[in-house]
Amino acid sequence: MQGTFWNGTHWPSAIQWTGAFIDTLLAASDISLLASPDNANDDVLKYKRQIETYFNSEDVIQIFGAAYDDVQWVVLEWLEVIKFLRRYDPEADLSRYAHRAHIFYHVVQDKFNTSLCNGGLTWNPALATYKNAITNELFMASSISMYLYFPGDQNSDPYPATNYQNITNATLPVLSSLAAHDSSLLENAQKGYEWFKAQNFVNTQGLIIDGFHISDNQTTCNKPNEMVYTYNQGVILSALRGLWEATGDESYLADGHALVQTVIRATGWSGVQGQWAGLGRNGIMEDYCDAALNCSQDAQTFKGIYFHHLGQFCEPLPTTTALVPGLTKLASSSLAASHAGNCSSMTSWIQHNTQAALSTRNKTGIIGGWWGADDGNTFLSQSLQGAAQLPRNSDDYRNNPQILHEPPWICQNCRTIHRRDANDGGRGRTVESHASGLGVVKAASDFLA
Repeated sequence: MQGTFWNGTHWPSAIQWTGAFIDTLLAASDISLLASPDNANDDVLKYKRQIETYFNSEDVIQIFGAAYDDVQWVVLEWLEVIKFLRRYDPEADLSRYAHRAHIFYHVVQDKFNTSLCNGGLTWNPALATYKNAITNELFMASSISMYLYFPGDQNSDPYPATNYQNITNATLPVLSSLAAHDSSLLENAQKGYEWFKAQNFVNTQGLIIDGFHISDNQTTCNKPNEMVYTYNQGVILSALRGLWEATGDESYLADGHALVQTVIRATGWSGVQGQWAGLGRNGIMEDYCDAALNCSQDAQTFKGIYFHHLGQFCEPLPTTTALVPGLTKLASSSLAASHAGNCSSMTSWIQHNTQAALSTRNKTGIIGGWWGADDGNTFLSQSLQGAAQLPRNSDDYRNNPQILHEPPWICQNCRTIHRRDANDGGRGRTVESHASGLGVVKAASDFLA
């Protein structure tokens, strides 16, 4: 990935939020390399320097004014870097990374709104209210990760870049300080998940749907968008793991394991050969857009996001040394063994998906987006004979963004919605498809470690 797509400062073909996730994956890979028995010091140092370089070249001004999901990818990005640097060098200066995470978390910190749908965050303030899964899963994940990993920040500068005022002609209020392990961060994560469960973001299969609209003159979220995406099944997993870490409440782990098993079944792992099972076929994870050959730049990233967060959920539970001594919890030996056993049972499925992803590499080694394309499927022509039909009552706005100009979306000032990608259909092998493949490859490696 770095040899092909990295130009020395950034990934030119990536858009802002996918770049944030790619950087997250790079930092997470460095954490895995540090734990590797192989001598990987040169690689760790190389990627560390690239991460440091990307900090200065990241287009923070554009993404700072984007939708509420986008800004939270940046929060998770720099918290992952902080996790890596703490392991690499306990004396490392984390202040600039902490400040960036703080600035971007501040955008959503108080956006949980109970006046509509009894809670949750809306996806994009430029649209009519839409309480979607990813924005609220990210709120849980970023809140609990801030609680666990954020080292604190006293810097009152509210601007994401020194030239922000000159470019935007906007003035921001002073940024309030935020201490490490501030209890409000845990409270945000807890109320986010409590609301998410009460809102019932699942379809009849148990898969997480995309979100809810509100009918005219209503205040409840009564119009579900039944569209299903792979990443909506994943981000919540790291949030649940963090919530267990902070509270010791085993129900968070139980909910996570139940969702993972639902997802595995929905890939057709034990289903009829070749039959669409809700989130794939033949045991291979698939988004609806994969076989239809119309995945957007966003969607090409989704499966890698799933496996990244699954890997975080399945890290061994601490039994002797807490993640944050004096603050977080320890697992009993029986709970740790049960968690490890449940996660170990997924290994063959993860390896199956890894092999499928690697089978899509071209002559230069770049991974494609539709992992199941070579798994007994006939090459699809424009007839899209292998594409699964979208769920009833669903809007696939991620791969068909023009519908955002129509009711019930009611776009107002759509500047933040358009992606910098001129070719949403049939994008081929890209930095996003390759990073997504690396997400499952890394998961397989970590599960076997």
